[in-house]
Amino acid sequence: AASAWDDSSLGMLPLARRLARAAGAGALCLGLCGASNDEAFIANQALAVGAAASAAASTSVTGALSSASQALPADGSISYVHMWVSEDGESHLKDCVVKNMTVKTLPGGRSAQYVRNLADSIEGLNTTNVIITQMLGPNPWHHCPQSQFVLTLSGTWFVNTTDGDQRYLPAGAWIFQDDTIDNPAAKPGTSRAMHYSEAVGPCNQMVLQWR
Repeated sequence: AASAWDDSSLGMLPLARRLARAAGAGALCLGLCGASNDEAFIANQALAVGAAASAAASTSVTGALSSASQALPADGSISYVHMWVSEDGESHLKDCVVKNMTVKTLPGGRSAQYVRNLADSIEGLNTTNVIITQMLGPNPWHHCPQSQFVLTLSGTWFVNTTDGDQRYLPAGAWIFQDDTIDNPAAKPGTSRAMHYSEAVGPCNQMVLQWR
């Protein structure tokens, strides 16, 4: 059932405030929002299976990732991955789509674009850091340093959550992470409210952080 945890419309607030708003809301959204029919999502799931099978599958994985990253999106559809934390401290992944896009004419006046200015509609979305980074290998279980968007510029990386879920994030994919140490469910000395990530070879990223 949808609740304050269901941020598929990108209507997220800083996690502490969302936790307070979710109190008493009933069943939390404890998994994915459902299977997607788009090619990128299907390829992503195949990749997770292929990567786990054996190192010998790496060539196939690379090819599938390339196909996923080149898949054309549907008009007005921008997908992303949301990492969130439930009250029991488990981290989860959810495939979402940006909603409430508006069609506007490009400045040149010959074609249109779908637009949504997140700063106009999401309380507290004030970017404090814009970071360009190249990830080179594994990053053991950890909290994200701040609430942040991570966009893959080139290469591929993947994320594992404590509920056993996984996503590969090829070029063009982006993820919203909100599993900071400030999460009320975090507990020192445990993996609560944490995630694992690793680059599949060098991976270039842009990170947009805010508090």
